[in-house]
Amino acid sequence: MLSSLSNLARRYASGLNVLIFFVLQMIISAGILPYMRSKFDPQMILGVLDLKFGFTANEAYNILVAYGEEGRKYYLWVEAFIDVVYPLIYTTTNVLLLSYVFKRGFTPSSFMQQLNIFPILATIGDFAENAGIIAMLNAFPERADAAANFASAAGMFKWIAFGTSIALFLIGIIAWIIAAVKNKKHN
Repeated sequence: MLSSLSNLARRYASGLNVLIFFVLQMIISAGILPYMRSKFDPQMILGVLDLKFGFTANEAYNILVAYGEEGRKYYLWVEAFIDVVYPLIYTTTNVLLLSYVFKRGFTPSSFMQQLNIFPILATIGDFAENAGIIAMLNAFPERADAAANFASAAGMFKWIAFGTSIALFLIGIIAWIIAAVKNKKHN
């Protein structure tokens, strides 16, 4: 199944598709998400649990208390709906981008070609993190420390997977440059 998914991603990894999903990702991350955040963190100083690399249950609940009742309701809505769509968009962008770069930097039989779907791990972590945050918000004002700890661990996993995806992209760019130089020497 993973091999089929990897092949599918490579088949659709055109410059146009990468660009379309990149633009969608930028619209959401630079426009929609900051607007949504302003609804539960108007001064933009409290932070968002999703953007933290780990947090304690106390830190999480201090933020949730500071959001206020309406802010928590809005944050729950964002977590349950918007933060389901956004990971799908950024993962599609990252998978297509890795596929595009790897096709140019590595031979079709290279193991690296199969790593084009690695960004899916970040999405799994993101969805798990969201589930923990939603559980905390649904339990509020009761504390769900286990959910907070789970959300924190899942968020750290997400960021590690995302960072690894960036490293894979850089490796792909280097491989592409090397392949281009080799091809130029042979022509």
